[in-house]
Amino acid sequence: MKKALALFVFFAPALYAADLSDQLMQCRGISNDLQRLVCYDKMNTAAAAAYTKAAARAEQTVSTQATAVEEKAEDFGLERKIQAAKAEASADTMSMVLQKVATNKQGLMVFTFDNGQVWRQTSKDVFQASEGSIYTVERGVLNSFFLNKEGTNRKTRVIREK
Repeated sequence: MKKALALFVFFAPALYAADLSDQLMQCRGISNDLQRLVCYDKMNTAAAAAYTKAAARAEQTVSTQATAVEEKAEDFGLERKIQAAKAEASADTMSMVLQKVATNKQGLMVFTFDNGQVWRQTSKDVFQASEGSIYTVERGVLNSFFLNKEGTNRKTRVIREK
């Protein structure tokens, strides 16, 4: 990416070449020497300003990318620990009030909670659910989730639909 930006900086004048050649032809067509000189001066300052703007933008982009690379370099090799810290910060359990229970075509239960979340049973375990009760969703191993009615030891495996 840095190479592409460096090439852009070096070839920025080529981007303005077509526009500059049109201006050059207009200046050549002026017969008065003083007016022709003024035309060339205006063209030169406009091209220099455009080149300076393009170079400044490219330099700013390179410095922004260099900062991002430095930040990545500081975290190099610590990705596993950073992910573990994020996992510890996330909640492992969530308690919700069951609003509605339904059964889908496969005979699996679909649970709708008061906060709008919809969870679907993925195992064909026998599970008794009653509306208005408090249920806890627990995080399991390998990104699995279990639904448990508070005060009981019975759980069923679920997956979030909404």
